[in-house]
Amino acid sequence: MNAPHPGSRPASRAWQSSFEVDAWQSYLSGLKRHWGGPLYREVVREANEAPAPTVAALEHHMQTSPAYRLYAFLERRIQQMKWSGRWGFSTEVARQKDRLAPLLAEASGLVHLELDPDLKVPAYIANTETHQQPGGLWREPVNAYALAWYTTGLSFALSDPDALVDFYAERIAERLNELELEPHAILDQGCTAGRSTRAIKRALPQAEVYGCDVCVGSLQLGALRTVEEHTPVTLVQCSADDLSFPDASLDVVASHWLWHELPPEVIRQTIREAARVLRPGGLLVAYDMFEAIGGTVGRWLLSGYAARNNEPYAHTLLEFDWRDELARAGFCDIQARYGLPQDPGPERPATLPPQRLHPMTFVSAVRRGRAF
Repeated sequence: MNAPHPGSRPASRAWQSSFEVDAWQSYLSGLKRHWGGPLYREVVREANEAPAPTVAALEHHMQTSPAYRLYAFLERRIQQMKWSGRWGFSTEVARQKDRLAPLLAEASGLVHLELDPDLKVPAYIANTETHQQPGGLWREPVNAYALAWYTTGLSFALSDPDALVDFYAERIAERLNELELEPHAILDQGCTAGRSTRAIKRALPQAEVYGCDVCVGSLQLGALRTVEEHTPVTLVQCSADDLSFPDASLDVVASHWLWHELPPEVIRQTIREAARVLRPGGLLVAYDMFEAIGGTVGRWLLSGYAARNNEPYAHTLLEFDWRDELARAGFCDIQARYGLPQDPGPERPATLPPQRLHPMTFVSAVRRGRAF
């Protein structure tokens, strides 16, 4: 039973909700708050008292804990229910596919959208239903609506979803100011529907801002939102490890929560591509889960999240020597700063927070050579 479609609603937000959907998602949000609050704190308490020096030993020890077994069950199942339950986001969007698909197609003629009909979605994306989204973002263009709907609520950082991308954009602007660099062209990699790309444009309105992604539907949806929000950015279909930008043509290459989705060899190529397209003195930025908080317990929680949320490369990012790889690719002034909107850092906390949050680190590096 869907609510009537409000005719004034923008095309990028044209999914139809209902009482059942709203009630279901509200129930799951409350359940997730319990999971990430009291239940999480009990699991952390037990884990800190466990005689287990490694992540593997801690996982083995905690298997007998009722609190951890419930925590792990809910971490997997709440996400499944949000996407695929009877009133899940993907379930509802699939029901509305015939109405939503033509709306996305309207974006294809927009001048600030550049699609590549010959691009092949990389296997590491095509073979994983990341975040447990059925079919992933790439298989059906309308799946972009499900992700956009999903992110209208609280983000993984337990804050307004725009707060996190605004924080990311502000950190980029601060780093550029520290370096006394005035950017003319900025690329936001893995932008999906461009929420982070538009945040960069708001923070640095004088720059020409681009976003790139491999998923057609997300780029189409982002193009519609670019028009609706009067935030002029250009969205381009290409992969971060195979950019369609000329050599030395950009001043900043940035990414928001992208590297943990990439295998190590793809990250290396992504770094090399950034070095190729950046002008000497240009800035590379990556905002992601580079470092765990809370020692072995924090690494164990992040490892469990990766396994239960279809994030196979979040494991390998913790072991990836990004400082060495950046230096090898021609970068210098390599820095790392911890931070979330609720806890802006820059120092990494020594202990886990009282709520389940993802530890985010802002990594930046300068392309060797004369500044632009």
